Amino acid sequence: MRPFLKWAGGKRWMVDSNQFRAPLHQGTYIEPFLGGGAVFFSLLPEKASLSDTNERLIELYKVIRDHSGSFRDKLKKHAKQHSRDHYYEVRGTDFDCPIERAAQFLYLNRT
Repeated sequence: MRPFLKWAGGKRWMVDSNQFRAPLHQGTYIEPFLGGGAVFFSLLPEKASLSDTNERLIELYKVIRDHSGSFRDKLKKHAKQHSRDHYYEVRGTDFDCPIERAAQFLYLNRT
């Protein structure tokens, strides 16, 4: 599975290369610096503890986990309305709803 985020300092390049080797492990995979999740999505462990200091990033992952349908609908709305003006409007908006904040976060990250 490929990460859906572009992230500064991400390990996607390493995971996609022949240089990446991860030891076999049992138990819970612990990722203290999740970012775009390249290593996590490459390994897809059965049990994981994912964290990051960026609260908006963690909120995004939680929304995708818990509200994927509503989140997808918000992203589709951004895709339909995408334009320069829409981008700046979304960028300048402070959303109260976690689902809207997560969709904003991913939309701005990918645009």
